[in-house]
Amino acid sequence: MNKKLLSIIWLLGSTLLFLPARAQHGPVTFAQLQDSMRLHPRPVVIEIYTDWCSYCSMQNRQIKRAPAVQQLLSEQYYFVTLNAEARQPIIFNDTIYPFMPNGDRGIHALAAKLMHQPRAYPTWILLDTSWQIKGAYTGLLKPRELEKFLREYHTY
Repeated sequence: MNKKLLSIIWLLGSTLLFLPARAQHGPVTFAQLQDSMRLHPRPVVIEIYTDWCSYCSMQNRQIKRAPAVQQLLSEQYYFVTLNAEARQPIIFNDTIYPFMPNGDRGIHALAAKLMHQPRAYPTWILLDTSWQIKGAYTGLLKPRELEKFLREYHTY
């Protein structure tokens, strides 16, 4: 290759390194979270819900109608949702968590580990970049309350 072509390739490559990272749109999966945290660590928000929880559905509708909350979740945090009754194993922080059946229902081991007793939905868990719990809230949060909760515990 000639020097001019190498210079152009180097210039393009070095420019790409300094472009801002795109914000996530919507929740990330636990598999994506592992990789994202290795590359660009930032706090994590986990919303624990169930399919039958009417308050969880209301919470999600409120988030969709609150641009400030959406922006905060996508730009300041990695936002992950966890169905507390999901039956597939989840790898989180290099540990495999299975579903734990109990009668007709059961609970996912990761949800059980993160939630306090008594369990209620939705539950919000805030983790720092070292996977340590920095905040938790159980119940429906209005958009302003959710925004305040997220800003209160935001740490880098």
